[in-house]
Amino acid sequence: MKIVNKNKDLVISDNAHIADSLLSRFLGLMFSKPKDMILVSPREDVVCSSIHMLLMKFPIDVLWLDSRMRVVDIKKKILPLDIFKRKTWRIYKPRNPAKYVIELGNGKIGNTEIGDEIEFIN
Repeated sequence: MKIVNKNKDLVISDNAHIADSLLSRFLGLMFSKPKDMILVSPREDVVCSSIHMLLMKFPIDVLWLDSRMRVVDIKKKILPLDIFKRKTWRIYKPRNPAKYVIELGNGKIGNTEIGDEIEFIN
């Protein structure tokens, strides 16, 4: 799936994978090679759209979108969990309720900002 920032006319990803089941959302990018992923929450809220970095091997950038496909939060360069670095021991939650979580390779967000409209294209 292609991910496009409509406000900036920017292709964020050419080949994102969808995770819409409970298991695929939980696993996310754990144990995987770097790839882009769209996690679809069962409902639009903060808890369902929270993520962790347990068993990750690489840093990621994350966009949180509401059900209108607007960016509600952004986190850049989230580091994998490292048991020796306490700052990596956390759950990442959006500032506002989100329906979609887009996990991207570090640096792929570009100049995307909160409020931008995102589109998924098959």
